[in-house]
Amino acid sequence: MNPFSVSVQASPSVHAAAPFSAAPGDNVATATQVAALFQQGRQGEATALLTQAKQGQPQAIQEALDRMVSSRLGASLATPSSPGLQGLHASPAEIGNAIRQINEAGNGRPAMPDTEGLSTAQKFDVYSSIVEIRGDQAARDALDGGDRVILGLRNENSSLANRGRGLYDDRIVVLSKDADGTTHVQEFDRSSTEPTAQYDANQKKTDGIAFRRGEGQDVTGDGIPELGRLGEGTVAMLQTTHKNPSSAGSSFSLRPTQAAVAAGTDRIERDSNHDGTFDADDVRTDLNDTFKIHSGSRTNTDSAGCTTIHPDDYSDFVSAVRGDGTQDRWQYVLTATTAH
Repeated sequence: MNPFSVSVQASPSVHAAAPFSAAPGDNVATATQVAALFQQGRQGEATALLTQAKQGQPQAIQEALDRMVSSRLGASLATPSSPGLQGLHASPAEIGNAIRQINEAGNGRPAMPDTEGLSTAQKFDVYSSIVEIRGDQAARDALDGGDRVILGLRNENSSLANRGRGLYDDRIVVLSKDADGTTHVQEFDRSSTEPTAQYDANQKKTDGIAFRRGEGQDVTGDGIPELGRLGEGTVAMLQTTHKNPSSAGSSFSLRPTQAAVAAGTDRIERDSNHDGTFDADDVRTDLNDTFKIHSGSRTNTDSAGCTTIHPDDYSDFVSAVRGDGTQDRWQYVLTATTAH
């Protein structure tokens, strides 16, 4: 959660020098400049610049700009000074609306971004802004340091969906940025971050569920294990193996590090009331290293709580994650999404 908030006030009629001028299309620089203006109490100029930067931009970029500004305000960045904007103004209503959008972007779940037609650099801005807001410091540092970071975007579904076999309707993104500024983004839309009722022993006799076997942890004391899933947040992962379907072409998988497990208090959500959904009414348990990222099958996500990826996309995912083979730890940032 981003703790920063700003009050609504009009900009003074006499302007101090703006922090710097951002090049057109440089969303990071623009967000930094907008945040600096807000920090100087120049809300009118900040709002006008942000509005100007959003004009003509796809919705995903507009939302990314709000997240970037919110992140920089929360981090209380320094504000370098050089000649810049003059004569930019916004009404109190426009300022209030901009502040509301920025605060919502910093505190709320993102919408599933529509990135069709965006360049790789634009996609990086979209996804890195989500890592900034929804990830922890380790994830932000990893991305700043050139590591490949994994971002999971969850569409909430019932574990009972598709006869309990799961839906590939989440998105996994692997992103990184080289020292020279070159960005890399690979999206995997046929992914799942949720478990399926075929592994829920409490659904064994439910009509229409293609039950396999019970998995999970008994948190209700009735002798029947409850299905679990990874909660939102950041988990450090390392390479391991998994018995993936042969169609995946690899036994490569990822699992939480022991340090992540040790720090993973209440990171697992359990369907303790057996309704097929995960919410505040359910019990949470501690993380363990069985919550992997691996391949599913073509007609079944094969998830008892793991993140899974369609086997036809899996070799590309492995290549994206492994890169040149030198990275041995990956930050996995998982967030639920909301509808626009």
